[in-house]
Amino acid sequence: MLYRLFTFFRQKWCMDVTAAVRSLNQKAMQQKWHHFCDPSLAFTDTCYSEFLELWHIRACGRPMPARSQLTPRDLKNLLGNIVMFERIDQNPSRYRWRVIGTKVTEIAGHHTGKTFEETIPEEHRPRWIECFDLVLDGGQPLRFLGRVHISGREYLDAENLFVPLANDNGNPTYAMGLCRYTPRHSDSEMSWENEIASIPGGLL
Repeated sequence: MLYRLFTFFRQKWCMDVTAAVRSLNQKAMQQKWHHFCDPSLAFTDTCYSEFLELWHIRACGRPMPARSQLTPRDLKNLLGNIVMFERIDQNPSRYRWRVIGTKVTEIAGHHTGKTFEETIPEEHRPRWIECFDLVLDGGQPLRFLGRVHISGREYLDAENLFVPLANDNGNPTYAMGLCRYTPRHSDSEMSWENEIASIPGGLL
């Protein structure tokens, strides 16, 4: 009986995440954010699998590991592409940059310790906050792909894997990501539609 109840609530939780992803992706299409969420984690590069496996190992069967359980030594092969944000307020959510790897710094700049209000243009801030709220409140790793909107870097596409991390009290507080950027081959809408064609049906 307890197992059936656990299964029911886990399925309900997963459906809620799916509905939230669908809502976010539909909003992205309507507002032409050129940014989508893919919960299927359909990565092709092995570095994402390495990061995801480490997250699962450190979780040790819990919903997520604590921030203290993922150390720079653990991430030494990925550290340049790692970024981490801390949710410092809720309702409404506010975030602060906590860690920025050297390769991410080349794209985004030196923002460690600064808030989103200090570093992200107002028109892009809601998208960032909604994405990281989804990672933390959904409690599961998510893949995000999209076009970079940072001045001087608009020619790049981004493929990111974000995972939730807990604070010392077990509350989901940190979103850690493995972020990689590649030059875009085309700015056409058709090209963008092809880029997101791998997202499972029903999530757009």
